[in-house]
Parts: sequence; C-alpha cells; structure tokens
Amino acid sequence: MSTQVVESWKLVTSIDNYEEVAGKILYTNKVIHAAPEVYPLFSFSKDYDILSDEMFEAPKFKKHAAGVIRTIDKTVQMLQNSNISEFVDVLGKLGKRHIKYGVVEAHYPVLGNAVFQTLEEAIGDGFTPEVKEGWVEVWGVISKAMIEGAAN
Repeated sequence: MSTQVVESWKLVTSIDNYEEVAGKILYTNKVIHAAPEVYPLFSFSKDYDILSDEMFEAPKFKKHAAGVIRTIDKTVQMLQNSNISEFVDVLGKLGKRHIKYGVVEAHYPVLGNAVFQTLEEAIGDGFTPEVKEGWVEVWGVISKAMIEGAAN
C-alpha cells in the first residue's frame, strides 16, 4: 500500500508547480462542484463569486489549496518514513482547528473523493485500482485523525 501511494505521489510532485496545480484541480472541479454548500466555509468565499477566475487567482485561494496539498505531501513523507503515527497528532490538531470554520464529519468523504479524482486527473493511467486502494487507506487515516481531533 505505502509503496503505491508514495510512487503515485511522486508522479504528482513531478508536475511543475504541483501544489498550485493540484490544489486548483482539487477545489475547482472536485470539492466545490461536489458540495457547493461548503464554499461559504472558505475565507476567500466572501471576496469572490463561486468558481470565478478571480477566485482562482486570489492569494487566499492559492494559499489554502496549496496548504491542503502540502498536508497530503507531509502525510506521504511520513508514510514513506514509517512515521505516520507521529503525524496523527498534527492531523488531530488540524481537525480541531477546522471546527471553527464549520467543517463537519460529513465533509471528509467529500474531500476524500475529491482527492482521489484529483489524483486520477493528475496522473492518469498511473492511478490504478491498487493505487486507489492505497489512497483510500491513507485518506482513512487522515480523516479519522482529523475527525477524532475535532471531537476532543
């Protein structure tokens, strides 16, 4: 599992400016389309129309999207180094912080599916059923840690 996740993530990180590119794919085509009701939860939503060109160029949007990708990047690094248990604490704190933004448990599957679709779009044929299975397992760790952190 971890080898497939790590190797597939290397394909993503080989894309020029991958944090911004993957972040934009994640939020443009996946999260906001799948669950437009979450748009008001983002700080940049107050300043831009949903899915507007201006939104995608906004520094707040880019920072947020890149931050999500960096969190996934850090998770993959920890997985590669067999240190995922250390990162669970960080993810728990992140989950707790997201309560104040209005994030609820039902949002995690939406984001998980968006991550899988983003990976599929970004790496194409490299996103095999085995790779997806590995990512589903990794997302399970991420979402569980964040949900538990939010509950404590």
